[in-house]
Amino acid sequence: MRVGIAGAGFMSRTHAEEYADMDVDVVAVSTPSGPEPFIDELGLAAEAYTDVEEMCEQSDIDYLDICTPTHTHADIVRTAAEADVDIFLEKPIAGTLAEAREISETVREAELTCMVGHVVRYMPNYRKAKNLEIGSPGVARARRLSQFPDWGSNNWFAQREKSGGIFVDLAIHDLDYLRWCWGDVERVFARHHCEEGSEHASATLRFENGAVGMVESSWSMPESRPFTNELELAGDDGLVEFASEDQSPYGEWTDGESAVKNPVGKNGYRRELEHFVSCLESGIEADVTVEDATESLRLALAAEQSAQSGKPVSPEEVVP
Repeated sequence: MRVGIAGAGFMSRTHAEEYADMDVDVVAVSTPSGPEPFIDELGLAAEAYTDVEEMCEQSDIDYLDICTPTHTHADIVRTAAEADVDIFLEKPIAGTLAEAREISETVREAELTCMVGHVVRYMPNYRKAKNLEIGSPGVARARRLSQFPDWGSNNWFAQREKSGGIFVDLAIHDLDYLRWCWGDVERVFARHHCEEGSEHASATLRFENGAVGMVESSWSMPESRPFTNELELAGDDGLVEFASEDQSPYGEWTDGESAVKNPVGKNGYRRELEHFVSCLESGIEADVTVEDATESLRLALAAEQSAQSGKPVSPEEVVP
C-alpha cells in the first residue's frame, strides 16, 4: 500500500510512526507550509507537496490519510474524491453536521472506502472492557484529562470555529465509545467552563436502554500532570474499571540504565490503521463508518448545545 498524508502535525507523526512497522509506504506528505522538516525528521522516502490536490493527482497513492485541522476535512475529502482516492479521516469527521453530511454524500457518490479514526474503539483495554459480560447496562463513567493542546498550528484548537471546542474534539472520544458500547442516547445534559487556554466540561447521558453515562473532559491540566484517562462500566452482574494512572507497564533494567516498554504489541493506532488497510484489500466496509462518526458528532454537538443553553438536549434536536 502507498499512502499520502495530509498534514504534518502530532497525529500525522503518530500515523507515520505506525506505518513504519506496517506493509505501508508513506510516499507523499502535504502541508501548506511545506512538509520537508517533517519528512526529514522521520526519515521518510516521501515526496513533499504544499497542495493536497497536486499530491493526489501526481503521487500515485492508494489512499489519503487526512490528519489536518477539523474545519479542513470536508474540502480535503472532496479533493480526494475527485482524484478517486480512498480515505482514512482522523476524528472528528467534521465540526458541523452540514459538513459531515457533505462528506457522506461525497464519499457515497464517488464510491470510496472511507473510515473515521475513532481510535478508542481499538485501544486494547477499552475493547476488552466492551466485550466483558457485566449484565444489563447501569452506569458508565469516563474521564479524559489533558493540558491544553497548544501544539496545533496557529493555535487552531483555541478557535472554536475550527476545532469545535472540547466536546467535539476531546469528549467525542468517550461519547463515541459509550455510544458504541451501550447504544443510542436519548438526551444529554452538559456543563463547561472556558477561559483562554483552558476548558473543562462534563456531560450526563441518558441512554435509550435506561442506562446513565457520565463523561468528564479537561483541557485544563497543568503541564506537570500527564495525560490520563479512566473508564468504569457497571451492570447488574458485574463491574469493569481501569485508570491509566494505575496501570504499570513492563519495566526492564539493564546495566547502568532502565527502559520501559509497552507490553501491548499493537496499540490502538496500529490496530485501526491495519483494519482500514485490510478493508481496502478485501473490499469490506470499515468498522467505523461515516454514518457512525456523524452520529457521534451529533452527540457531541448536543452536549455543546446543552452547555450553552443550560437545558437537556436530545441528539435528534441537533440538525444541520
